[in-house]
Amino acid sequence: MFGILESVKSQRPELYQYLKQVMKYQGTFYPKATVIYKPGDQVHCAFFISEGFLTRSTKSEDGRQQLLSIFEENEIKAGPDFMQQSPSEFLIEATAGTFVAYITHAQMKAVYSIFPEAHELASLIISQHNRKEAQMRKILLIKGIQLVESFYKCYPKLIEPGSVLSDEKISSFLKISVSLLREHRSALFATGRLIHPAKKYGKSSDR
Repeated sequence: MFGILESVKSQRPELYQYLKQVMKYQGTFYPKATVIYKPGDQVHCAFFISEGFLTRSTKSEDGRQQLLSIFEENEIKAGPDFMQQSPSEFLIEATAGTFVAYITHAQMKAVYSIFPEAHELASLIISQHNRKEAQMRKILLIKGIQLVESFYKCYPKLIEPGSVLSDEKISSFLKISVSLLREHRSALFATGRLIHPAKKYGKSSDR
């Protein structure tokens, strides 16, 4: 985690030592898909994702779950709802097999009081994620099979169908139908533009 923070902006070693002590025993493993925060919940923690994924979603106009953001390994999930201590507008979930380290808002306030420069670091982390979101919005403008290919090139750990995120969630993120997602993915597997993870184990792939 500290290497990720250092890559954003170099900090005093004392900050990392302090965070190491604060977060020493603050980690959670989610063996199965788990809702962390529902809309309206107070967001008490920011997360560093050591393994797996966190997702952010909302309800679409027709009542279906609409996946909005995917946070992956080595990313920090600390949005305005955490910073401002406002109720969550979104559903925040961990996928099965996810491990996160976390820091509470009270602990973060203590960090700011001791290390005022951490304010800038937090702002840079949020800006970094906003840039990633902007890049993803550009990808979502792509049409047809190239959209599906670009998505899986961005998130290769999601390639195996249904292993991490359901097709329903991925199709909602891409704003295409489940059937079209599967059609394009099958074509990408068939042409070798995507490699099905099961191939290395000699298993058959049907989607």
